[in-house]
Amino acid sequence: MPEFHLTTSLNILFVMLGCGAAMGISFFVYRFTLPPIPLGLKIVLMSLRSLALFLILLLISEPLLSLLRRTEEPPVVTVLLDNSKSMTIKDNKGDRKAVLLSTLQTPSFRNLSSLGAVHYGVFDSRMRPLSRFSSDSLTFDGEGTDMSGALRRLKENAAKVNVQAIILLTDGNSTTGSSPLYEAEEIGIPIFAIGIGDTSEHRDALIRKVITNAITYAGNRVPVNVTLKSSGFTNERVEVFLREGTGVLDRRIISLQPGTREYAVALAFIPGNEGMHKLSVEVSGLPDEVSYQNNRTTFFTKVLKSKLNVLFVAGAPSPDVSFIRRSLESDQTLKLNVFIEQKDGQFGEGPLTPAVLREADCLVLVGYPGANSSTADLSAIAGALDSGTGGFIFLSRTVDPGKLRNLEHTLPFNVQRQPAVAVGGSTDEQQVFISIRDEQRANPIVKISSASSGIDVWSQLPPLFISGSNRAKPEAEVLGRVRIQSITMAEPLLLGRNVNRRKSLALLGYGVWRWKLMPTGTQGSETMLDEFLSNGIRWLTTREDERPIRIQPTREIFTGQEPVEFTGQVYDESFRPVDEADVLVTVTGGGQTNQVTLTPLGNGRYEGSLDPMEEGDYTFSASVRADGRQMGDDRGLFSIGGLNVEFQETRMNKLLLQQLAARTGGKYYDAENVGDLARDLLALPNLRGREVVHSSEIELWNKSWMLAVIVLLFAVEWFLRKRNGML
Repeated sequence: MPEFHLTTSLNILFVMLGCGAAMGISFFVYRFTLPPIPLGLKIVLMSLRSLALFLILLLISEPLLSLLRRTEEPPVVTVLLDNSKSMTIKDNKGDRKAVLLSTLQTPSFRNLSSLGAVHYGVFDSRMRPLSRFSSDSLTFDGEGTDMSGALRRLKENAAKVNVQAIILLTDGNSTTGSSPLYEAEEIGIPIFAIGIGDTSEHRDALIRKVITNAITYAGNRVPVNVTLKSSGFTNERVEVFLREGTGVLDRRIISLQPGTREYAVALAFIPGNEGMHKLSVEVSGLPDEVSYQNNRTTFFTKVLKSKLNVLFVAGAPSPDVSFIRRSLESDQTLKLNVFIEQKDGQFGEGPLTPAVLREADCLVLVGYPGANSSTADLSAIAGALDSGTGGFIFLSRTVDPGKLRNLEHTLPFNVQRQPAVAVGGSTDEQQVFISIRDEQRANPIVKISSASSGIDVWSQLPPLFISGSNRAKPEAEVLGRVRIQSITMAEPLLLGRNVNRRKSLALLGYGVWRWKLMPTGTQGSETMLDEFLSNGIRWLTTREDERPIRIQPTREIFTGQEPVEFTGQVYDESFRPVDEADVLVTVTGGGQTNQVTLTPLGNGRYEGSLDPMEEGDYTFSASVRADGRQMGDDRGLFSIGGLNVEFQETRMNKLLLQQLAARTGGKYYDAENVGDLARDLLALPNLRGREVVHSSEIELWNKSWMLAVIVLLFAVEWFLRKRNGML
């Protein structure tokens, strides 16, 4: 039966006094009546008046009625079952999934219900509680094992139900998430771990790790470093392949030594076409391997344009022109197109045509423009810089500041004044050193990887010459300043600019040929100029994604159990975000076609997902429409499956399961020795029911029916008074 408790905001003594006062007032009112009425009716009227007044007083004291109901909740034993792909391995102790299912049919498990309620849950990369368990509940297709996540989910449910023991059936190999030991200690519930599998080394050869470049260039050799692991073999030979599709790009033969060993296998390939490429590394199978699913792994690499077209324009022959040109020609990733201006303002290599400028990925201007430079050529170069082609500018004493102002809107500095001409025709030329700013030491433009410290190389460079004075634009980034002796000035010497997808880089001094002639004892000095030029050109030619329509999957490789998610960005011709576009993504592969319409998130962003699909390679195309017109499209590829993390470790992790049991007060069992499980559970001191108190509260003062009762009492009193002719 429920328990009732009435509480008020007033002391109970005041409530009782109020009750007495209500009765006293009612008695005073009805002690004499006109006309006189029978005693019985008088008592009824006094009772109605007293009760109504008392209820009014009670409402003022804010009465709260509490109802308590007590129930007994039985102890709960939760059984967690590993549903990952590693349970399909067949080792020396048999088929793991068959061992797990047979363990669930032992008397120890059939008798669990006599101890209390039994709840089941399956887990792989996520944990799913089961309302009812059957052998069909296990699919053994999970592509990850997250034991810590399963225990964390169970900890959230333990506060709702009386979980007093956990039975964990798994091979102990947690492939995702954090260590389950911490979660096990946090949950504070005994774990009885049952190991499924064998702890001995199995005959197996697998791809442990693949390291290669995520971004590379067409036509360049790309190394692929593979780590191969083997166990249980004696001098067998295997072949390791690097494949793209059905073609073999490289191969190596490895002789497997006795015991458990790892081998470093060096492969390489030369990509031909630009775009995203899917490759795989595979080791040939051997008889009696415990699993062939870990013999192959896949990866993606993005291949960029084979060689960057660099347009080299010089105002006149000079040592700087010769050394900079030689350094650029030594870079195999660059294709150099050289134009050197003659005294008549023409180029000896021919006219600077629009086609030449269109093909350029980057412009390198050395001592240009000069006094005789063509206005038409300057306008064409300015147009190329305006269109987004990066510009690398090296000043010299022959640069004409007046004509340089034609390019000023694309430069990172403002041209301040012409160099003053001194007596004898010389200028106010002075020698200065370059000082790289401390906050720019990690900048990829000035970072010299061939030296132990790039900044040390910069500090040891011979001096440059400067002539005139120039100021950095507010939006420019100053990388290096002028240093005279040991004093660093505020005047910029090396600076870059990146505004509205237009980049430029400028060295405001000349005499860089001296940098190539540094003493050979300085580490990194031999390649310092080459690396600086390469860094600058790579920075200038690295473009942010400028496509107005950008639709892509959130990952390149998905597991077979997770949804395929897409994100998108949509912009108009002026790169303003478009929020109300219809973005339809069509996915093709595996003999089927699926479509999803992405949901707008605001500010031109979109997202959407498809349900998990079968393993394989897929292509997608995205169509974007807005205001009844086609805005554009995008396309790409992704893969499902091929990660095989569940087969990287084929031995049972008995040590982890023993630690889980020991740290929580449980016990470890081999799958064939679970006969004492029920008895050990019964011996747990906390394996008993718990009393659960369910409480509910009713705010009587806040109920409209209370007011109705008071009105009814006064109404009945009034009716009886009028019925008997009372005033």
